[in-house]
Amino acid sequence: MFKQLSQTIEELDGVFSCKITGKNSIDEIHIIASKAREPKKIVRDIETIVLVNLDEKIDHKKISIAQVKFANEEDNKNRVELISIYCENNRPVCHLQININDEKIIETFTSNPGETNEKLIARSVVETISHYTHFKKQIIVDDVFTIEGKDRLVLVKLNIYNQNENRIEKKLVGAVYFDNVLPSSIGKACLKALNRQLHNYI
Repeated sequence: MFKQLSQTIEELDGVFSCKITGKNSIDEIHIIASKAREPKKIVRDIETIVLVNLDEKIDHKKISIAQVKFANEEDNKNRVELISIYCENNRPVCHLQININDEKIIETFTSNPGETNEKLIARSVVETISHYTHFKKQIIVDDVFTIEGKDRLVLVKLNIYNQNENRIEKKLVGAVYFDNVLPSSIGKACLKALNRQLHNYI
């Protein structure tokens, strides 16, 4: 029942495996994660994903995390780094600078008809990453939104589209705490959503 939710949680930065127990409701969530991330941050990300996907809050006591260190963990760290991203005040144009394997990339994107600034920002990030990492499948920005609460969260929902089979192959979610600058928050959420997908292409 919770297969899709488990797969989404496994896309989180630092999470290697997820198993969810329970039939009609979640009893427990068991996580194997990297030592590179604080457990509290992983738990908060999981709480957000459950809220977005099931529209319900989960008690943090139901989430257990075992942390391990993988030999290649440092090799995959910080290969994609967002340096700067912003939109012009009077034009729907997004400028970004991103480092991929220490290569500095500067790009400019103009919005499509009817496209919001939030989606323009997210599309700028994913299209740049897709192009410069030779990612074989199309990445589509499904939605960008914020969740208000004690801590404001910015979430990005992406779809991996398989053009050969004409179907959505995987749905990804990235969430970060709002850092007072919306473009950079959206950019970081995109990187979180794509983190596990990019390891074979960078």
